[in-house]
Formats: sequence, structure tokens, C-alpha cells
Amino acid sequence: MLKAGLKVGFVKNWTLIHWAAVLAVFVISVKEVYQNQIVRLQMLDKNQVEVIEQNIQDYNTMAERLAQLEVLPPVKEQWKYIPAIATRYGVDVNVLSNANGMYDGPLKAWNGELDGKVGSVLVAALEIQQTVPTFLYQVNINNGEATLGFSVIGSE
Repeated sequence: MLKAGLKVGFVKNWTLIHWAAVLAVFVISVKEVYQNQIVRLQMLDKNQVEVIEQNIQDYNTMAERLAQLEVLPPVKEQWKYIPAIATRYGVDVNVLSNANGMYDGPLKAWNGELDGKVGSVLVAALEIQQTVPTFLYQVNINNGEATLGFSVIGSE
């Protein structure tokens, strides 16, 4: 049965040299494909190693910067200054439970609003920002009254 299949078509005229040539082409093709795949994988590995090394350097730099920063006092202790300053300028303080659009970072934050006359709110906000680490947000002014959002940040 195998001999009958080999005698059909152009294959019946092939000699040993033809079969050797086909085998050589097959072997060389497999070898080249395999070598190219190895080179591609090595390049990928090299790129991944470079990316990982860069990430490690970036994280080390970030860690060094964080280690150099001052440690902030706890937020609870920072917050007690806010009502005292606000009272001095006749401004109301409201604590916000919903922090939409407020500070969203790695530090602990308490969010609030200052309400009162425009000048008083702005002066109180300036003094609060000079006294405790604070982010100030949008101010809404209407008929001489102002509302200013803020976030006091600190450690746990």
C-alpha cells in the first residue's frame, strides 16, 4: 500500500537525492525557526529585565523621597486647630462625610467646609493652611457669603 502511494504522480520519479534535499530543507527550516524563536524570547526577557530594573529604581527613589519627608502629626490632632481658627474669624466649620472631589491620596484626610463672609472665609482658610497641612478646594461665593472646601491631611 505504501509503495503504491509512492508511485503516483511526480514522486514516482524521485531518487534518493531528491528525498535527501527535501529532508535537508526540512531540517534547516526547523533549525532556523527554532533559533529565531530563541532570539525573540531572549530579547523579550532582556526587555522585561530592563523594565523590572527601572521599576525597582523608581520605587527606590520614591522610598528615599518618602523617607526624607517629615512625618505628619495625626489628623485628629491637626483637626482641633480648625474650629479654633474658624471661630476667631466668625466662620462656621462643617465636617463632610462625602469626599467627592476632595483629597484621595495615601495619607489620612478629614474633609470639611468653611462657611461665612467672603473675607472671613478667605483669611481663615489662609491661616488654616499656614497652620496645618491642608488642601483647599473650590470656593463658592453668593451674595457676600462664601463656602470653601478643604481637606486636612496627616498620619493615622
